[in-house]
Amino acid sequence: MDRACVVVVGDIGRSPRMQYHALSLANQANLEVDLVGIAGSACWDEVQEHHSITTHAIQKIVVPSFLDDMWLVGKIYKVFVQFLYWLCYLLFIVPRPNYILVQTPPAVPILFIVWVVSWLRWSKLVIDWHNYGYTILNLNQNANKYLVWIYRKFEKFFGRQSQDNFCVSSGMQNDLLVNWGIHAHVLYDRPPDHFRASTIDEMHELFTKYDFGLDTSVRTDLSKETAFTYIDDNLDVQLKTNRPVLIVSSTSWTEDEDFGVLLNALIELNNLTGDDSSFPEIRLVVTGDGDMRSHYEELFTQHNFPKIDLFTVFLPYPDYITLLGCSDLGICLHYSSSEYDLPMKVVDMFGCGLPVCAINYMWYDEDMFYILIVVYQSWYNIKLMD
Repeated sequence: MDRACVVVVGDIGRSPRMQYHALSLANQANLEVDLVGIAGSACWDEVQEHHSITTHAIQKIVVPSFLDDMWLVGKIYKVFVQFLYWLCYLLFIVPRPNYILVQTPPAVPILFIVWVVSWLRWSKLVIDWHNYGYTILNLNQNANKYLVWIYRKFEKFFGRQSQDNFCVSSGMQNDLLVNWGIHAHVLYDRPPDHFRASTIDEMHELFTKYDFGLDTSVRTDLSKETAFTYIDDNLDVQLKTNRPVLIVSSTSWTEDEDFGVLLNALIELNNLTGDDSSFPEIRLVVTGDGDMRSHYEELFTQHNFPKIDLFTVFLPYPDYITLLGCSDLGICLHYSSSEYDLPMKVVDMFGCGLPVCAINYMWYDEDMFYILIVVYQSWYNIKLMD
C-alpha cells in the first residue's frame, strides 16, 4: 500500500490542519500515513486510534542556556542540530513514503531536508504554505536585512522544488504564482467538529480546575460554586446572573502578535470605567505558550485593574476547546507578517460560535461565512458596555 509522510516542525498535537491532512489521506486516499512532528500536546483521539496513521513525536531542540545572549549563534546551533536529527529520522526511521507533505513555515532547514529525503527516497514532495518564513523573521529585531534576504532566497528556491503545493488563502495563492512561479491549490481552514459551544456541565468542570474560574469569596466547597456557575439544591449546574464577562485570547506568543495593544486597551478600559459600579467584572484569559510569554507576563504584573483580572495559562487541548465554547468574546492579536495567512485561532473560535475582535489586515477580504468584528489598532476605543 502507498504511504504518505506528513511533516510539521511544530507541536504535533496543536497542528489541526496537518492532523486533518493525515486523516484525509488515510480515509479518502486509503494511504498509510506517518505523521511526524514535535512532541507536546496529544493528537486527536481519531488520529491516535486510526489503524492507518502512525504518529512520530520528535523531541524539541533546546538551545543551551549559555547561548541565550548570542541570538544568531543560537539560531545556527538550532538549525544545524535540527538538520541532522530530522534528516536521519526521515531517512532511516520513517518507512519510505510515496508522498511527503510538509508544513511551512518554518522553512529553514526543513524544506531542504524534505527535498533531500524526497530525492533519495523517490518520493513526491508537496508543500502546505501557511505563511512566509522570511516575513516572520523580518519581525525579529535581532534579524538584519541580509539574513532575511538569505532566508527568502532559501525559501523561494526550495519551495519551487516541490511537485505540488497547497496554501491557506487565495491571496497567498496569487502571490506564490506571481512572485515565485509556484502554482498552489487553496485549502481553507475549517474548525474541527469538536469545536462547539460548551455545555453548562463542561463549563462548571472547567471553572473548578483553574484559577480564572474560581470565586475567591466562596469559603466552602469550591467544587459546588465558581465565579460563573453553581450547583443548586437539585444538584443541577446553573449559570450565575452576576457572573463576570469572560474574554479569551489564544496565542503562540510570537512577534506577529503585539500584546502591547491588549495592555493599552486594558489601561484605556480601566480609565473609562474605574469608578463605574455598574460595569461588570471582566476575566481575561490568555492561553498558549511561546518565547515571549514571560516578557508580557512581566508587563502585565506592573498594572492593577480593579475590574479586570488577567490570567495567562497553557491549557490541555480539550480544556482549550471548552474555554472557547463558554467565553463571551474572543480576541485575536495576530497580524500576518505577509498579510496572506489566515489565523487558525479565529477559525477555532468561529467553530464554538464565539464573536471575535481581531486586528484588521488583507485576509479579511477572503470569502468568509461568519460574522467577524474587525477592528484596528485603536480597537480599545470600543466601549464593552451598552
